Amino acid sequence: MQVFKSFFKIVRSYKSGIILYAAITMLMAILVSSQYDKSETTAYSNIKLSVLVRDYDNSELSKKVVDYLKSQHDVHFDDYEDDMIKDLIFGEYYTAYIEIPKGFMDSHLSDNKKNISILYDSNKAYGNFVALELGSFVDGVARFENAGFTLSEAVKNTNNAIDTDKFVVADNDDEGNTNSKEYSLFLFLPYAIMSIVLWCLLPAVLRFNGKDIKDRTMVSRLSPLKRNVCLFLGSTVVSMIVYLGVIVVTGVFIGSSFFSGKCLLSALNLLIFTFVTGTLLIFIASFPSEGVLKSRDVLVNIIGLSFSFLGGIFVPLEMLGDSIKSVGRFLPTYWYAVALRRIEDGGELDTVFQCFGMELIFGVFCLALGLAISRVTIYLSKS
Repeated sequence: MQVFKSFFKIVRSYKSGIILYAAITMLMAILVSSQYDKSETTAYSNIKLSVLVRDYDNSELSKKVVDYLKSQHDVHFDDYEDDMIKDLIFGEYYTAYIEIPKGFMDSHLSDNKKNISILYDSNKAYGNFVALELGSFVDGVARFENAGFTLSEAVKNTNNAIDTDKFVVADNDDEGNTNSKEYSLFLFLPYAIMSIVLWCLLPAVLRFNGKDIKDRTMVSRLSPLKRNVCLFLGSTVVSMIVYLGVIVVTGVFIGSSFFSGKCLLSALNLLIFTFVTGTLLIFIASFPSEGVLKSRDVLVNIIGLSFSFLGGIFVPLEMLGDSIKSVGRFLPTYWYAVALRRIEDGGELDTVFQCFGMELIFGVFCLALGLAISRVTIYLSKS
């Protein structure tokens, strides 16, 4: 019990590091979450412009033209004097004024056809845009009619041919945005867990493995096994506190969907990884403490970055080469990322059970090897 209390007293002395890495984790969560708070456009959306229309023909074709204009823009039928119309156009109250002359339908297929007149400011892009739209529709109807289609068929075919929604699509092929917010948030958390646990707990465990403290505990009634168990339990308790803090932060950014099956499985995946990180800590701490403590910062960065790059945390698994994947399969981060991908694709517990098992095997191996090294070290010190 005394070892347990002393361990937590040492851990509290590294609270500044815990706060630092917690702030980094929070910042990373904000950056990831902000990528999904933006409205996503998946299709082209036409700009609605104010257009003034006069239909003097009042024919079937002229009504089709007006209907087309209504589908594209805000059409108005207000009656103004010609001078007033020009002032409204160049004052940008209306983008264009369209006048359909009488006899338009009767002559639209003849050589002496009566064209629709359009008034707009040629220096403005929107006015030219309306003129091009109108010209495309009218010319398209005439071409289909000349090909033998009826007027209604020609109008329908023209609408299909010039419908921008059918062939203009926003480029949404960015691989970074194809995954859900839950997946992206849970993907970087192993690095945060490793950084906090290793940076803050490793010095505490190493201080207990220092020669002076170890010699004092060796002559006490506390057996080496019980001492190591207390250190392991203390590391596990702190790791679980870190895990709960990370999960709370993640839940805040995910919202109500956090209690979905996908998120709960992802949380279980992270819980297993947190336990494995604790066993990795015991393994590292089993080596001579003086050298490890001096190179703590370098060691923690090497482990955190290498595990993250080789395990598919920082680089998507799909982009890793076969040789890198073959190395990554020996790391818990790799199986964490594989499990998370399967969960993202809709997998249930049975599809990720193997990945959980591989993570736990790594943890058990580190724990067993760490305890074995500690036992050998104690034996050699007695002899």
